[in-house]
Amino acid sequence: MLAPLTGQQRQSYPRAVIRGTVTEKGTGKPVAAKLRITESNRNQIFVPENAVKTMPDRRHYFYARGSYEVALPAGRYRVEAVRGICHEVAAEYTEVGPGITHTVNLEIPPLKDMRGAGWYSGNTHTHYHVEIDENPDDRLRIVPPAEDLDVSVISYLIRGDSPYITNKYRIGRLPEFSRDGTLIDMGEEARNNRTFGEFGYGHCLFLNIPRAIEPVSTGLLALDPAAPDYPTLSMLCEEVRQLKGTVVWCHNGSGMEAPVAAVLGLMNAYNVADGLDADYPRYYKLLNTGLEIPLSTGTDWWIYDHNRVFVQTEGPFTYDSWIAGLRAGRTFVSNGPLIELTVDGQGPGAKVAVPSGRARVAASLLSRIPVERIEIVVNGEIVADQPAAGGREVRLERDIEITESGWIAARTSGGPKTFAGFHPFAHTGPVYVRVPGTSHRRAEAIGSLMDELSRSMRTIAKSFRFRNDAERALAVGKFEQARRAYGNLLLGTEQG
Repeated sequence: MLAPLTGQQRQSYPRAVIRGTVTEKGTGKPVAAKLRITESNRNQIFVPENAVKTMPDRRHYFYARGSYEVALPAGRYRVEAVRGICHEVAAEYTEVGPGITHTVNLEIPPLKDMRGAGWYSGNTHTHYHVEIDENPDDRLRIVPPAEDLDVSVISYLIRGDSPYITNKYRIGRLPEFSRDGTLIDMGEEARNNRTFGEFGYGHCLFLNIPRAIEPVSTGLLALDPAAPDYPTLSMLCEEVRQLKGTVVWCHNGSGMEAPVAAVLGLMNAYNVADGLDADYPRYYKLLNTGLEIPLSTGTDWWIYDHNRVFVQTEGPFTYDSWIAGLRAGRTFVSNGPLIELTVDGQGPGAKVAVPSGRARVAASLLSRIPVERIEIVVNGEIVADQPAAGGREVRLERDIEITESGWIAARTSGGPKTFAGFHPFAHTGPVYVRVPGTSHRRAEAIGSLMDELSRSMRTIAKSFRFRNDAERALAVGKFEQARRAYGNLLLGTEQG
């Protein structure tokens, strides 16, 4: 039986039934997708009680694999299927009377074949809390394939005694959940907060690790709320590096320790927009120090929107080749628009020599959700843009004057919010450009981060909790080590 999304009391009524198949147009292949069934006159959404649904406060859709069947009141309905972001939306209207069964087969048209060009999508950041109504195993088996993800990373985490049901899974690969087109990896989110609403050291993800890195949370978020703010996250990241794991910083680079991990070579990628709207200035500042940091993303709480990082692999797609592509910076991130960039024919992660001071920049955009324009960003400044025709498609190709070494990226701008309430975004990873006789490091960015680290050191020494003075000295010393490393960048020397 279906209950209205609004949670009104069930009514007694003669039921109608809508059933059908869900296939990919052109191939006829049965596919998983998320579906929404809306009563046309009242715009009321109905969700099957026993189906796997999108997250509790956004239950607009339910998930199905290959076929579906729903019972509902007689009326006129819109039946919609959405699969990832590389397919168009499939929608049909139907009217059914009491006791009538009507068949609505949904064929989901492909929008663009990214896999054919070697691009594979992933969500680096997901966990589930207890508010779900179904078995988490069922959710883990159907949601990532329905979102058309090639990789989905679940993160073990600690927030006091909060009951995260995904913590029941073991760290490492989960082949028993990787049989429907998505590779599932169980990683970790290490965290430290000053208050529950304010980041302290920050949050970071550990991917492709063989075991948990302890402590998972420190300070306020630990199992013991009186636990010290120790070790620092960068200390944990050093252990991940020894295990050949991958570190991804969360939440638009939030937290005091993101600049530390970046300059000490402990940050393998940087997540924008996981749980928040995409925000780029902090990422641009790190890039303007001359550091090369790949771009990534995820959804954080549940998979409710379309945030994903596309990674271009070398050779056959495997989790190892995907991780290698992520760490090499061959990426773009998106919650809908598909974006591409080349600089003199080379894509994100590449290093391009520009002896003439001019580079040929080509960028393109294809989107099933409206966006306003595509923009070219050089060292954090917009240098060119092009409106998107009909909000869906655009190509920009220009010779751009490049007077200083640095980086170039493409991004989208503008557009209505997604159904989950976030602004649409897409941003390529940077292409690094080198102009002879110029520096790729910006003194202003380096100086700003050095000042920030000085403030952080004072805050840690004064306000953070430690078991003894030795721990405090080691924590402050990690920030001082980073400050010296930025000073070396400012002087044009390499870190020792």
